[in-house]
Amino acid sequence: MSLAPVLAADALVEEAASRAFSGLAEKWFAGRITREDLLAAVEQLGFADASPTSDGEGWLAAAAIIRAQARAAAPIDMALLLVTGERAAAIAYDPCAYACAAGARAPASPAALAALSLGRCLQIGAAMGAALELSIRYVQDRRQFGRALAQFQAIQHSLALAAEEVAAFSAITDLALACAAREGIASKRLPALLDAAALVAGQAVNVVYDMTHQVHGAIGFTQEYALHRHSLDLLRWRDHLHLARGGDIGCAERLGDAALEAGSAWRAVTASMTPGDSP
Repeated sequence: MSLAPVLAADALVEEAASRAFSGLAEKWFAGRITREDLLAAVEQLGFADASPTSDGEGWLAAAAIIRAQARAAAPIDMALLLVTGERAAAIAYDPCAYACAAGARAPASPAALAALSLGRCLQIGAAMGAALELSIRYVQDRRQFGRALAQFQAIQHSLALAAEEVAAFSAITDLALACAAREGIASKRLPALLDAAALVAGQAVNVVYDMTHQVHGAIGFTQEYALHRHSLDLLRWRDHLHLARGGDIGCAERLGDAALEAGSAWRAVTASMTPGDSP
């Protein structure tokens, strides 16, 4: 399932990133390169030079690169690499490294933490989309009782639920990306959008994980099949996004306070979607 983003990077950047990360991921999962080799290739191609923390449309190219990495499930954390520049942590794929990186930067640089949160959202959305696309292809090809799995109403219902969550999360992520690209990472609107995205992610990841694995059955958990790569990434990135934003409760409390201050939930929502109040 592919959804058109609110803002798109240059088509050449998107195509180059998609091809590069797909090829690198294929080599990695075939055991032909190491994580260090993968990082060196990414740096040689210039993808590590994207500057997502800068103002303006630099975020668009960075978003295309981050999404391409997530769709390919390439074992390099491009969100962490582009925001923090930490090469070792970017290829460690260690949740503890993520936690340490977030904790070290939260007091010193709120903008860097917001950028990393946005990067996580981009990764989660791309990985959910990849898992859903993989599931749709699988049920179209797999046959049971003389017909494709895609023809069974229960299968259609499960994937429709997953598609709803992907669409909802993609919408809030694209809104946050547009805010960062147009107003900069220090925009006053961005924290509320990221809090909302973290809350949506909590539900969306659970539904997409459950539905995609249900339609795949046992094969979805096997080492040889690609679904488990996206599943592990989704759980890892969702947990780190919640860690960075202070958890579901912290996000909900801040959004609730904003609604009370604005006088209604609708006013708070429209204020977060309207440009013009950033510094």
